[in-house]
Amino acid sequence: MTETTIRTKSLLTAIALIAVLPLGLTACSPSDPTADHTTAAAEGVGARWAACMREGGFEVQDASDEQITSGAFSMPSGVDEEAFGKRSDTCREQLGVHGADDAQKQEWARQYDAVASCIRENGYPDFPEQQEGSLDFGNYARAQEPRFDSAVQACMQEFAPDTRSAN
Repeated sequence: MTETTIRTKSLLTAIALIAVLPLGLTACSPSDPTADHTTAAAEGVGARWAACMREGGFEVQDASDEQITSGAFSMPSGVDEEAFGKRSDTCREQLGVHGADDAQKQEWARQYDAVASCIRENGYPDFPEQQEGSLDFGNYARAQEPRFDSAVQACMQEFAPDTRSAN
């Protein structure tokens, strides 16, 4: 399950995180999907991932273990998305954290498309078309409106109820 705590700031963080889905940076989980994320093997994975990313030249903050195992970490603005994705994949692989399969990514793409359509139908017809498998509110001027946050919450609950972001 992916996780979303919906408040304006955390919602925008969630959407920024969701925006990296096409890069394969989301829905990471340990190699054993039934593994407990709090086991000794998973402890410190967020800090180790961040250290690996910094060794690769990316200035990132340490992430929580949950952020890395769930794929809910953010990409710094202004970075080469492809290079960041490749380095992140390498770091996750070194740590034994694997991404979602194609079927899961396709399901998320359908869900996020439905969320975007729902947002448009709920008073934001100018909400832009989204890149497949992502939601990006960062450049949408009306994203700061309280009513927008409510619309997103309702649409996420209806069409992507299992989506969550790390705080």
